[in-house]
Amino acid sequence: MATKRLLKSKDLLIQTGISLFGASSADVVSTDEIIRVCGVSKQTFYNHFKDKSSLIREVLRVVRRDYEATCTRVNQEEKDPARRVARALCVYARLALDDRQRGCVLARMLMEDLAFENETNRGVISDVSAGLTAGRLAVLGRETGVTFIFGVTQALITRVLDCKDVATAVAASQQFATLLLRAFGISPSESEMIAAQAADGIVRQGIDPKPG
Repeated sequence: MATKRLLKSKDLLIQTGISLFGASSADVVSTDEIIRVCGVSKQTFYNHFKDKSSLIREVLRVVRRDYEATCTRVNQEEKDPARRVARALCVYARLALDDRQRGCVLARMLMEDLAFENETNRGVISDVSAGLTAGRLAVLGRETGVTFIFGVTQALITRVLDCKDVATAVAASQQFATLLLRAFGISPSESEMIAAQAADGIVRQGIDPKPG
């Protein structure tokens, strides 16, 4: 029972962090505010997290983990690295539309999760590496490619959160995906085709709920 209570209080702190960091910059959210909104004691907070920075890292890890799990599912049958990165970009856009709080967290913090040893980055590193090995993606190094994807993704999330409707978000996603692919050396016509298919199939049509 004690273990279950600990897990429940930790999850409550994480969800409170998502809510508060999604509404405001983490810099202006105090540890005391997190504790007050969460309704736990200071001791409970420090049982789970060394400080606010530790909670921020865990919030970012949890949001990225869930986004990446969806990317893996959506791209399960796709082998082409170019299509995979375009589709993953559109997954991030659609999930930001579906859950604004989590989208705002990534719009503010995504570049803070760039460390290559992070488990949450295994998918994008794998896609860029595969694209470079196969000659499908042209970029000056894996690290450069991954960093560029992060930057484009964060910019797109910020853009779609300002969109007034899904149609505008679809158009923005297609434009950003085209930009991403062209930067990776994909021809203009193929970039536009892949981006249009990804934006329509994922951002416009939405993502099917996880089975079960």
